[in-house]
Amino acid sequence: MLRLPSRVVLDDEPLDRPWIRGSRRGGDPGPVLQVRRVDDATFVLRQSPRATWEAPFLYLLLGTRRALLLDTGNVADVDRMPLQPTVAALVDDWVQAQGLSDYELVVAHSHGHGDHIAADVQFAGRDHVTVVGVDELSVRDFFGIDPWPAGVVPFALGGRELLVAGIPGHDARSIVIADPSRGLLLTGDTAYPGRLYVQDLPALQESLDRMVALADTAGTGTILGGHIEFGAHGAEHPVGTRFHPDERPLPLTVSDLRRLRQLAYDATGRRGVVRGEPMHLWIGACRIPLLRLGVAAVVRRLRGTG
Repeated sequence: MLRLPSRVVLDDEPLDRPWIRGSRRGGDPGPVLQVRRVDDATFVLRQSPRATWEAPFLYLLLGTRRALLLDTGNVADVDRMPLQPTVAALVDDWVQAQGLSDYELVVAHSHGHGDHIAADVQFAGRDHVTVVGVDELSVRDFFGIDPWPAGVVPFALGGRELLVAGIPGHDARSIVIADPSRGLLLTGDTAYPGRLYVQDLPALQESLDRMVALADTAGTGTILGGHIEFGAHGAEHPVGTRFHPDERPLPLTVSDLRRLRQLAYDATGRRGVVRGEPMHLWIGACRIPLLRLGVAAVVRRLRGTG
């Protein structure tokens, strides 16, 4: 029987249904981690905005030989965020149900930013667990992406073959993972409903070309990223906000991805915020817009609404 740690909830709702939303200051903080079962071998995990304002999404894909956990989120302390015990429970339940042995877990990352790698320490040194390094060379060598970043390489889980490619632009170490068996494209912080921070616009343009081609090749119907930063009616959740009373749905479509690619090419030569739907590009430092969002978050906290 599957037994998850306390403060972790499991549901079978569709991916476009609401997620845990955190709480107002002084309110019931609720669960710290939400697990949504797509099917018996596919799980999406969301860290609560109350536990971390980044509120990232993580992905666990299970095969008959090994599992892949993509990202570990923004909270290192297992007492505050019991990620490793949760993943272990899900993997053990799968292994027992399938009658498997000699099973491995690979912990990899959509990219190397801190809000996606903090809980690596919970997995380090454990038997039958490989934690992929976050530097570009480690990512290239582990997956065998050659040439980098344009090569598209298979990554077999056992009865479930993924496709992996490099997608620099947001971060030089970013990867995209296609799961043709489920029609999924996992895009990290390169495509999600929110503020897409751009480190290298020409690289992002090439990466989006590659992502659209991969989506077409893999028969992708659903694109899943690392965050939700926009409300259902277009409002932005300010940086630092720990309560998201309404959110846009998590899944994006290939049409959304094509619109993002066009937005990136239209932004050639520009800096600052370039607004699109359902994503905005934040190109360069964007200090003044970030300051405004920070002030808005402080105001919300003072009012007890954020």
